[in-house]
Amino acid sequence: MRGTKFLSFLIISLILTAFLAGYIMVNRGLGSGSKSKTGTILDKFGEQQLTDSKEQVPEGNGIFPISSVKVVSVSNSSDRKGTIYFEKNTGKLFEFDFSSNQEQVISDTVLPNFLSSIWSPVKKEALNLFYSPGNTKITYHNYDTGKTNDLNNNIRSVAFSPDGNMIAYYLTNTIDSDESYPPTNEMAPVTSQINKLYISQPDGTYPKKILDTRITDLEISWPIKDQLSFITPDREVFLLTESGRLTKFLEPRTNLTTKWSVGGKKLLFSWGEDITNQQLWLKDTESKSEKNLTLSIIASRCAWSIDNINIFCAVAKTPSIDDIYRINTNTGSQELLVEPAMPLEDIFLTAVEDYLIFKNAADEKLYGVKLLP
Repeated sequence: MRGTKFLSFLIISLILTAFLAGYIMVNRGLGSGSKSKTGTILDKFGEQQLTDSKEQVPEGNGIFPISSVKVVSVSNSSDRKGTIYFEKNTGKLFEFDFSSNQEQVISDTVLPNFLSSIWSPVKKEALNLFYSPGNTKITYHNYDTGKTNDLNNNIRSVAFSPDGNMIAYYLTNTIDSDESYPPTNEMAPVTSQINKLYISQPDGTYPKKILDTRITDLEISWPIKDQLSFITPDREVFLLTESGRLTKFLEPRTNLTTKWSVGGKKLLFSWGEDITNQQLWLKDTESKSEKNLTLSIIASRCAWSIDNINIFCAVAKTPSIDDIYRINTNTGSQELLVEPAMPLEDIFLTAVEDYLIFKNAADEKLYGVKLLP
């Protein structure tokens, strides 16, 4: 009897020993690929790896990260294969190539006090804006030749022509003689502060004055080959030819924001007493006809297609999340393209419209989604 009990005890001990050995081998692992627990908070992240400083975006919506840095002044690259942008605050220049899905540094030069840049349509030249006490300093830079030139310190607004061969700028704080006002005496006309609009070469040389005005704080654009445009503080829109012929294009609108189509055939604009509930409108440049699109969308949060019909707009889903819709301005049809699950600040189309690019207002980085297969 005693021998039988001893034999049973021995069998049970062997079984328990084998079980414990197997458990340790399975959970602790053997070989170089095994990972042991640390007993710290790192254990909660399991097998996750670092992701090269790029933000994680929701899976399944086709969105992918483009920039690894906060960006400003986004544009298409000169070869139309990618997008270029500056790093916010530093002025370092980056390019993302969609064929290789790679981001690379074009210029790692830090530009002190850099704010933003206005790209030429041909992408070889830019007007860089820098912080300066009392105003914004504007510098011309040619990225092909390396030529740099500081523009007049009193320039407050500037734009490239559609072909990139000229710029228009709004110059303030100039003293001029104005004989259209009654003189204080018969010997000399009244002198007063006059603001002026000029056109010139992109580097500021060979300026030509095309308008004198007492209106301050004009916002200049050059949407049409032979016509400039500017918005006044009253939020009215004017068109101006190179010969100086001035035409009012849009009456004053509260909280007006605008977006010109490619080539300037149409103006998308929004306005309303409540800045969070603006109505979207369309105006034709030639016929001057206006159309209410009956949509509560801010024009500046849209991008025009090159067909001058479709627009791509960020539409608020919640106060902190936007969706992106494609809208046909002829028919009014709307198509939900993507749900980014993030707040959007700017929307862009690539040169051949195969990708849609947008800036996340939260992290200020670029993301994209493919439109064409």
